[in-house]
Amino acid sequence: MRIVGAFSVALVVGLSSPAWAGAENLSPEFRQQAVQACTGDAVRLCPQTLLDEEQTAACMKKFRAQLSPGCRAVYDKGIRTQAH
Repeated sequence: MRIVGAFSVALVVGLSSPAWAGAENLSPEFRQQAVQACTGDAVRLCPQTLLDEEQTAACMKKFRAQLSPGCRAVYDKGIRTQAH
């Protein structure tokens, strides 16, 4: 399940975009929330980028309007967390 681990990291970094610096400071709880809420969206919207953190971040940002409500809430929370 090496792909799932790499995907999780890419997804969390994607959710913390646009602020790359500090993504490592996101709590384990937030990371788990992000993976649970957004895995389906990432697979649906960005399947070609799942193993690349930068591309996943760009893709999730590009398709923000198409994220499910739960994923968008986590995405927005991640952005707010990075802003503080």
